[in-house]
Amino acid sequence: MDLGIAGKWALVCGASRGLGFGCAAALVQEGVNVLVVARRPDVLAEAAKELRELAQDYRGSTPQVLALAADVTSEYGRQQVFAQHDSFDIVVTNAGGPPVGDFRDWDRDMWMQAVDANMLTPIALIRATIDGMAERDFGRIVNITSSAVKAPIDILGLSNGARSGLTGFVAGLARSPELASRNVTLNNLLPGKFDTDRLASTFAGIAG
Repeated sequence: MDLGIAGKWALVCGASRGLGFGCAAALVQEGVNVLVVARRPDVLAEAAKELRELAQDYRGSTPQVLALAADVTSEYGRQQVFAQHDSFDIVVTNAGGPPVGDFRDWDRDMWMQAVDANMLTPIALIRATIDGMAERDFGRIVNITSSAVKAPIDILGLSNGARSGLTGFVAGLARSPELASRNVTLNNLLPGKFDTDRLASTFAGIAG
């Protein structure tokens, strides 16, 4: 099936492994140019290599794969993203979850880190890209949150809270007639259990 997105540009965060890498791979296989971002240069370089190999198999013009090792939860990291490529048709926000544990042990700084990474950073990326999408009459924003926002898990309080905030914000913004009329959509993905490093750490926390 041709999804009609070949030649578009996508920003995929947390793309060196797990669900972020899976999204980037699927986009490349549809002919989409991607900028993949993650914090660990070594892991990201290996992921970018795999994506470029996939790009060679695309039946049309070979999509570009750009890789940037940066922390998008920081203002400087986001500036690096847009210095690398200044406009995107598709944005996939994705971040590793905050630590598991007992809420009694979490101070204000831990809460703010969780909210910054899993709520405020995606909102900042949406704010930076959505008007350009509307001007071009095409945009797709996909936020990877967690099924825990619908069925909270006791040891994931930091994630439950921060991701629920993002989910609520996006659900409201997605109802904007102005955006819908310009072919711009926003969706939250609430994934369940996938064999990722995050799932392994969650199981370890439950077992401990």
